[in-house]
Amino acid sequence: MKYWGVFASSTMLSREFELTRDQIMVLVIRDFKRKYNSTYLGFFWSLLVPIFTSLVYCVVFQVLIRWSTEHYILYLMSGNFLWHFFNNVITMNGRVLINSAPLLKKTCFDRKFLIYGTFVAEFIHFLLTIPILFGMMCFFKITPQWSTLFINLLAVFVFTSLLCFGVSFLYAAANLYFRDLERVIGVIMMSWMFMSPIFIPMSHIPEKYQIIYQLNPMAGIMCIWRDIFYCPGFHPESFLYLFAVCFVVFLIGYGVFKKCEPGFAEMM
Repeated sequence: MKYWGVFASSTMLSREFELTRDQIMVLVIRDFKRKYNSTYLGFFWSLLVPIFTSLVYCVVFQVLIRWSTEHYILYLMSGNFLWHFFNNVITMNGRVLINSAPLLKKTCFDRKFLIYGTFVAEFIHFLLTIPILFGMMCFFKITPQWSTLFINLLAVFVFTSLLCFGVSFLYAAANLYFRDLERVIGVIMMSWMFMSPIFIPMSHIPEKYQIIYQLNPMAGIMCIWRDIFYCPGFHPESFLYLFAVCFVVFLIGYGVFKKCEPGFAEMM
């Protein structure tokens, strides 16, 4: 009987996992259809937009301002691709509840799947940009540090996911109650972008502003991300701080989301 109970529990968990996976995939497919409907290039826009914006930034910072950094186009693209993914998840999740009003009125539907669906859709886009970065490493003859590659990739995925979910839960719930927030989120995200080392290396930031950058979790995540492509070293001492901050943000965001969830349908 004991073994039968374990088997039954594992079967229920397996079915629950399959149901969750299927619901998220339905939402991902819905997002893809909505995003690329009536476009000629369709899915390729997920690559073209961050590439073109990176080229514009490269012209501004390296040609006009004459900023000198080795392999600057690789430095810029690696940071811009990660930020593009993070920014898209946050901004799109701001309206995910508003755009899914019929689903909010279904009591059997778990609303957090809407946040997860947006994340998975944008993560698929982000994965397509990674081969471009490794291709540029080959072009510049940069050899990856294989001994730390996996742990750095895993750290970036975990920290970025926690931060994305935490901010998305908080923003999605708050935007449903305070629609004015949608008007200022662009300014907030742009300010956050310039407070992260996307265009300028951390070592070039004036010392009196270093503490501000170091408190920003995206700055630490960017540094780990750049270690993969520039191979300057391995810095696990920042992992504990980043995990703690990102996990706290996740808990706060998820807590606010669940607290406000009973009133979502009434706010539509």
